[in-house]
Amino acid sequence: MNNSTFVHKYVEPLIGSEDICVDMTAGNGNDTLFLCKRVKKVYAFDISEEAIRKTAERIKDYDNVVLVNDSHANLDKYIKEKIRLFIFNLGYLPKAEQYSVTEASETLKAVQKAYEFLEKDGYIVITFYLGHRGGKDEYYLLTRYLSDSNITIQETYRQDKPDSPVTLILR
Repeated sequence: MNNSTFVHKYVEPLIGSEDICVDMTAGNGNDTLFLCKRVKKVYAFDISEEAIRKTAERIKDYDNVVLVNDSHANLDKYIKEKIRLFIFNLGYLPKAEQYSVTEASETLKAVQKAYEFLEKDGYIVITFYLGHRGGKDEYYLLTRYLSDSNITIQETYRQDKPDSPVTLILR
């Protein structure tokens, strides 16, 4: 099972029709589509205009999504309510140029801000892609922050391959 399938199976029973969720890295819109079929409202962030266009096309039949072409580190400019679930699928836009990747410092800011908006019983899901440029730096910075902050990692998922993606479920 790939990490995306794991995430969807894990979070599906945790979200409901009245929840508000955030796809912190819209990419091709897979997580956004998964969420908008199940919850009241979804915010989807991406710094790439191409990613926002692809996501818009994927979710064109839904009206419960707010697409934001900005860094996920700026989430507090757009979100004012409590959030049930944040999903980070870090790295770069699949099947596109790899010039635009998530940056460790921006992702750290985004995770810190996400905790400010997280419902008491909410979740943050982060998938790290260790094989891309900067992926390991992002993973080590974030896991060090989580450890130093005494944040609970409820679940870890990783396939048994070198540099395979790592998914963390946080509370």
